[in-house]
Amino acid sequence: MKFFDCNASFGTSMIRPIRFAESAQELLNEMDYYGISEALVYHARQRDDSPLVGNEILLKEINGLDRLHGTFAILPLQTGELGSLEVISQRMKAANVRAFWAYPAEHKYLMTRTALDPLYDLMVERQIPLFISVNESCGGISGWYLIENILSEAEDLTLVVTEHGSWGHDRFFRPLVEKYENLYLDISRYELDGGISDFCGKYGADRLLFGTGFPKWNPGCSILTLTHADITTKEREMIASGNLESMLRRVRL
Repeated sequence: MKFFDCNASFGTSMIRPIRFAESAQELLNEMDYYGISEALVYHARQRDDSPLVGNEILLKEINGLDRLHGTFAILPLQTGELGSLEVISQRMKAANVRAFWAYPAEHKYLMTRTALDPLYDLMVERQIPLFISVNESCGGISGWYLIENILSEAEDLTLVVTEHGSWGHDRFFRPLVEKYENLYLDISRYELDGGISDFCGKYGADRLLFGTGFPKWNPGCSILTLTHADITTKEREMIASGNLESMLRRVRL
């Protein structure tokens, strides 16, 4: 079965985890150990430093590495740091970047239409998915209020929520899944006993993406929960790689 990780990073974080990949090649070595074929990646500097710095470092590091697919961290355009929409679109096309990450807590901005209106419109028009960690953007109740606020202002946005917690956040996200058809979840911390199988039985497997959260979390956790989930082989393959591949194919650069 092919694994395509939607949530992995490399580079030296401000707070170093026990095990991490300092370079893109070291990340590939980790992926080989766990049997992960491809990954949608970001660099630690995109989160801990500035998107202006980190986006460039990421592109340089993964240049020529076909198994690693880059993402851009975003900021409100009003500050002029990332340039115009046209500049962003041209850079995405040139580097085949097909996804965004948002780190509002780290970079001090609001996830609102007032702050991100042009970017929201671009994401909806081009079907560019936006990834955000509910764990890092305040977590718990506050994080899910943020997710609902994003979707209420841009309900056609393809939003992927990562790292929602091992204690079972289903009471938070299931009402949102039922209301917003473009909301997706990664399984990096979906360790609830029977959670994946019950979710697939009620909502289908196409709303879940395989993600590891490396290096914050051990890739073996999400591999174990997926391979042993009580679901069909087709559903397992959809989550492991098929759903993410379909999502990235829909992006119009």
